[in-house]
Amino acid sequence: MDFKPTPYTQKATQSIGDSVAFDNRRNKQRASASGEILIAWHHESDILRAYPTLDIGENGARIIVDCQLPDGLSGLTLVHRPTGIQINRPSIVAWCRSVRGDSGTLLHYQAGIRFF
Repeated sequence: MDFKPTPYTQKATQSIGDSVAFDNRRNKQRASASGEILIAWHHESDILRAYPTLDIGENGARIIVDCQLPDGLSGLTLVHRPTGIQINRPSIVAWCRSVRGDSGTLLHYQAGIRFF
């Protein structure tokens, strides 16, 4: 893959809306990536799902989803669009958290996908 992240310099704390704050655990920063990745989950391998990406790197991506994905859900991540970068790596949901607006209403979920 050929994603060009900015150099990682320090451990950062990230806040996602009002509902979640967590430490950045990566050694390398991910590149912002508008577009989407295609994933075929193992439990329904004949169906490709497209997920908007917030950022992506050599070892994973952060995506937007409309429902809670269970930690440990596995699949095959195929490609990033529109760049056409082929990923073709087994993947797993590392985490999934709700994102809420100022009034506390659920906006969507974000999930961390780890590539192997």
